[in-house]
Amino acid sequence: MAPGRKADTPLDVSITTAEDRISAVAHINSPMLDINDYTVAWLCPLYFEAGAALFMLDEYHGVPRRFPGQTVQYHLGRVGQHNVVIVGFPQGEIGIGVAASIATEVKRDFPHLETGMLIGVAAGIPSAANDIRLGDVVVAVPTGDSSGVIGYDLVNIEPERIRLKQWQDATHPALRSAISALRARSTLLLRPSTPPPTSFSPHDTRPSGDKPVVHYGCILSGNRVVKSAALRDEMAQANNPIAIEMEAAGIMNRLRVAVIRGVSDFADVEKNDDWQFYAAATAAAYAKELLLCLSPLRAETGGLPHPSPRIIENIVSDLTLKSSTKTDRNPTGAVVNLLKVLDLDSSPEARARLARRWSVFVGEDGSAARNIALHGVIMDEVAKNDGRATANLAAALSVAGNRH
Repeated sequence: MAPGRKADTPLDVSITTAEDRISAVAHINSPMLDINDYTVAWLCPLYFEAGAALFMLDEYHGVPRRFPGQTVQYHLGRVGQHNVVIVGFPQGEIGIGVAASIATEVKRDFPHLETGMLIGVAAGIPSAANDIRLGDVVVAVPTGDSSGVIGYDLVNIEPERIRLKQWQDATHPALRSAISALRARSTLLLRPSTPPPTSFSPHDTRPSGDKPVVHYGCILSGNRVVKSAALRDEMAQANNPIAIEMEAAGIMNRLRVAVIRGVSDFADVEKNDDWQFYAAATAAAYAKELLLCLSPLRAETGGLPHPSPRIIENIVSDLTLKSSTKTDRNPTGAVVNLLKVLDLDSSPEARARLARRWSVFVGEDGSAARNIALHGVIMDEVAKNDGRATANLAAALSVAGNRH
């Protein structure tokens, strides 16, 4: 296993304390633009990846009304000169088939999308050539005879061999140019202060430091969760891949995304979730910097700027929560605390009523995905009323109730 460090302070990029989040929304919430003005899709398969994306917005425009047939959660905003659609996948749905369906749905709902980014966590593939560590960022780029993303569940049968299927033109040319520009700047991100690693790889040659490194190369994509170093190394024998993930191969032929992942494990028996939040944050931070390097075809903004522009290192640092209790660091606790601050009914039954009446269909009642979605729509509502509860919100939570 390659070296890794466990952060002193847990990171949870999906939520903040209720009071802090209401205050933040009051500053950065702004009028939603026309659907046709949103040109970049930011795809996040897991809830905490969507949370990291929300922290990167310079301007938050809110949650749009549900489209007919919509199954995913959208958050709208601006990064730099780009109007962005943050796309959260339904809870528990992963893999290339799901990703393909969602990419098609997003393109249907936002017909003027020009580019996209698939941002989240992945398993790193350390090797003698690639000193990849937990928290590092991996970016898919063409290398040798690889187009950048290879579907490891898909093969081409050729004389005397079976070859992994490659997906050509995986990333939009404009994004590839921006990646090249960013790569030339040798972008480094901050890693939190951590104790010495407990294990080392034989190729541990990188000087010790607190900055994650960005790696560029081929990324494997498929439906299987890999938890075997032997299988990982067997899959890595060709094309010198740097990571394994589970969605990109399903998206490439539908939306030309940049694939950007934070390394949260090494696809071995020690695979766990300890580094997922931090890895999601570093990937999201890189994605923001990439958008700042990308010139828009058109730039339209209609809201308030973020009160203080922040460089990439500060963005990552800001993701360390100051919550004092364990409850504040989970999605259910966040929405419950928010409702309590607003002096409203926070019971599971009330939240279920709110979800039905305001058409929040992400995940199941009580799930992390549902509570995060409710947290978002509640914040949107109170932002319209200077951070205070509205009569509509109170009624939607009540037994008698009303619809949004």
